[in-house]
Amino acid sequence: MQNFDLELKTLQIQNERLLRELAEVHKMLEMPEKQSAYSKEYYTVEDCAGMKGGAALNTYKANRFLLPGCGNPKFSVFIAGRLAFPHDEVMKWLKISDADYIDYAKECGVTVVPEKYLHLAKRAKQKVEVAQC
Repeated sequence: MQNFDLELKTLQIQNERLLRELAEVHKMLEMPEKQSAYSKEYYTVEDCAGMKGGAALNTYKANRFLLPGCGNPKFSVFIAGRLAFPHDEVMKWLKISDADYIDYAKECGVTVVPEKYLHLAKRAKQKVEVAQC
């Protein structure tokens, strides 16, 4: 009789564990997907800042040079009054580091680079060169 009680208690504990695990799985299945199955055609400044990171949203808003297309209007549009950037340009921009940013700006047709960013790019290139040695 004592063994039967012990086995019954063990089964009850296992059932409780399974129920907790199933409840967690059920919650995960009910949660909507955080990312949609398709990508956006255009991204806002907020979207871009969130994806790229590295700086605060206000920094990106105040410095269009840091955004996709480096401030060149041909790489942006306005949608519902908000500045937005095409998907292809955003994906290209996301891969650019400070070390390559001046070259990217030239590709975008930007001829005048703010002095501050020339220094940032130079420091980033020096760091990359040191890391490669």
